[in-house]
Amino acid sequence: MSKIVAFALLVVSVLFVSPVASAKLTEQQANSLYNKAQTGDKNAVGTLLAAAQSGDAFAQNKIGNLARGYDNAAAIAWYRKSADQGYANAQYNMGLCYYNGFGTAINYAEAAAWYRKSVAQGYDKAQYNLGTMYKSGKGVPQDLAQALSLYRKAAEQGNRSAQSALGFHYLTGQGIEVNSALGEAWIKKAAAQGEERALKYLANNNK
Repeated sequence: MSKIVAFALLVVSVLFVSPVASAKLTEQQANSLYNKAQTGDKNAVGTLLAAAQSGDAFAQNKIGNLARGYDNAAAIAWYRKSADQGYANAQYNMGLCYYNGFGTAINYAEAAAWYRKSVAQGYDKAQYNLGTMYKSGKGVPQDLAQALSLYRKAAEQGNRSAQSALGFHYLTGQGIEVNSALGEAWIKKAAAQGEERALKYLANNNK
């Protein structure tokens, strides 16, 4: 079963289940329940929802994930509850919502503000996205040096998109001194994780 089944179960749960006390979840437990919920496991959905209603930040973020794409207003509301508790993943998701207009008007400055909160906790996806905003100048002053700094931080954590971006900057010399060997090294790291642009580069250049 697909995520839409899980979301349908979530809607039913919201309509018919009253908030109940629930034990706090670990992040790993929330991830496991979320994976089960995506297959349509109504017990997993119910457990996540009960935890979210009891204020569990990990569960709130996962309920937001289940809702996103079907009820974006509900998704951003759950993300905000989690993000306000300082959960980096939810802060990143708030940035996504404001950047893409999920459940709210597009607001690049607000997206950048939420990404910064997540970046402050070292979250690699936020580092990459905020770096891309600095590269383009969306919502922030254009600053290629800052973009590259954020790409490097994310790349060093294994973020394949950042590894690819950093690699191509080294190849082209955009904002940084050309270093083909280092560029290809980062591109190979990204390709090893299936990053499409890196894979195409290596295939086209017989690397």
